[in-house]
Amino acid sequence: MASAVAAPLRTRSAAPLAALTCLNALNYLDRFLVAPMLPLIIGSLGLSDRQAGSLQSAFILVYAVVCPWAGWLGDRYPRLRLAAVGVMAWSLATAASGLATTFAGLILARALVGVGEASYTVVTPSLISDLYAPRQRGRALAIFYAAMPFGVAMGYGLGGQIGARHGWRTAFFVAGGPGLLLALILLVLHEPVRGQLDGAPSRAPMSWRQLMMALRRRPSYFVNMAAQTVWSFTMGGLGAWMPTYFVRERHLGIAQAGTMFGALLLGAGFLGTILGGVAGDRLATRFRGAHFTFSAASFLASLPCTVVAISSDRPWVYWSAMGLALFFLFLNQGPLNAALLNILPGQARGRGIGLHTTTIHILGDACSPLLVGIASDMVGLRWPVMVTALLVGVAALLLLAGRRRFVADLDAVAARV
Repeated sequence: MASAVAAPLRTRSAAPLAALTCLNALNYLDRFLVAPMLPLIIGSLGLSDRQAGSLQSAFILVYAVVCPWAGWLGDRYPRLRLAAVGVMAWSLATAASGLATTFAGLILARALVGVGEASYTVVTPSLISDLYAPRQRGRALAIFYAAMPFGVAMGYGLGGQIGARHGWRTAFFVAGGPGLLLALILLVLHEPVRGQLDGAPSRAPMSWRQLMMALRRRPSYFVNMAAQTVWSFTMGGLGAWMPTYFVRERHLGIAQAGTMFGALLLGAGFLGTILGGVAGDRLATRFRGAHFTFSAASFLASLPCTVVAISSDRPWVYWSAMGLALFFLFLNQGPLNAALLNILPGQARGRGIGLHTTTIHILGDACSPLLVGIASDMVGLRWPVMVTALLVGVAALLLLAGRRRFVADLDAVAARV
């Protein structure tokens, strides 16, 4: 049945994927808009590095807490409508960030952005899994997640350029408007049938108890979660502090640091995500555990590049090395998320993704911006950034150790165990 359904869906799936991808770029624009403007916000509101780091941590913490509830709703109600509400909510909260006159007001606005983004990002992988067959999901998810570096780059560029020229409040006002219009696109799209490309359409949603029993039979879910938690910790810390690092340690201007780092994210991150999705799917047709092995190799390849990028004081060296490091760090996005979706039951993907998202963010990038800020207050920014970047080596070891479990889970899914 899966192949019969897949053929007519190929043409119908392009428009929803394009809309979801564009909104995902806007999602990451709003999420990382703060990072290039941190020096301006610190000066305007008189913040310490600990307080500045807590802005991103508060957003991520609220985002992570809301994710399981958004997943529960997504398993029971139309996902496109839930996503549209989320887009509108985070857009209004982003604009409200520009009205904050105190640290408490700004951190509240950023927390509300997390509520809206959780309602969008948890249900979208489930939607994509119902638009593309398992053998195509890595590439489809790579396109979707390629919006991440694109959106982050736009956030850095918009925050750096508009913030430096017109103030950080104006940047929030500009960023908040487009989502209110783009959310309307989701309301006219067709909701796909759950599980229609997994052999049979999904019917009644699983209970929480049934979901946890199913996850216990798929141990690679937890290995994948652990590896992506480490990746999230690293990317959250680097994303929040690298523009400030270049301002303080390399004495660049705010606009230059934000624009250059954003440009690298756009080029290296976009290329890495797309190529990673294509390569992961192709390798997976020949080697059952390729999604794990390929991602582990990409993590290991990033390590020497990161050391050079942080250690060198020559612009052409540290910018080139940073670009290569980001390229390798983004290669895993399509493969690891495809690996996750391919072992989750179709009727519980919303909650499965929700639990996964909550864990990787609470233990990952909800912690790292704050911890880097605290460490920076004590020892300076250089060593906290270095240690954070090198942690992805742990993620590589986890994936290599869990490869056999992943292969066993794929075999169990194929056998409908």
